[in-house]
Amino acid sequence: MLVNHSLKMVFMHAPKCAGMALSHWLTEHYGFADYAKPDERCPDGDVIERHRYMLPAECQGYEIITCVREPFARWESFYLYYCLQLGVTETFDQFTRTHLEWMPRQAEYTRHAAYVLRVNELDREVLKLPFVGQPVPEIPRLNVSGYSPEYERVKQQIEWTAELRALVSQRFDSDFWI
Repeated sequence: MLVNHSLKMVFMHAPKCAGMALSHWLTEHYGFADYAKPDERCPDGDVIERHRYMLPAECQGYEIITCVREPFARWESFYLYYCLQLGVTETFDQFTRTHLEWMPRQAEYTRHAAYVLRVNELDREVLKLPFVGQPVPEIPRLNVSGYSPEYERVKQQIEWTAELRALVSQRFDSDFWI
């Protein structure tokens, strides 16, 4: 989570929704800063702060910015990240059937958001933000999985079946209406 106390705004990073790109952009151009240590981990290895979706007490009343992505594309990105960055070797079918609970619904992030930006139109969507004017500074594209030499091979292994689409649709049902 990023915060800008002078603007009274926070950026809530929903996983696999251009959060790293927006974090760099907001930090570099608009004075946002990490609320806490973004890579700090619990003893079991979970990241503590990066994907928080509840406002801390000192930020109550601040406006929330978040970003959303089409749920099927988001799930594919999640799978690619786990395979290419964390070494998961399960097939897309196995991963989808067993790990849907690993990714939070985007609705958790949008519930109280004043500004919901869409990944596929990000360059235009950021103009909704009251502190952004023309010309808009370029938003970096930071796809860490896409730089892996194995990216194309793993991406080609993604095969959607009607059953997998139904599972993802059921898990992320609220995200299709954002």
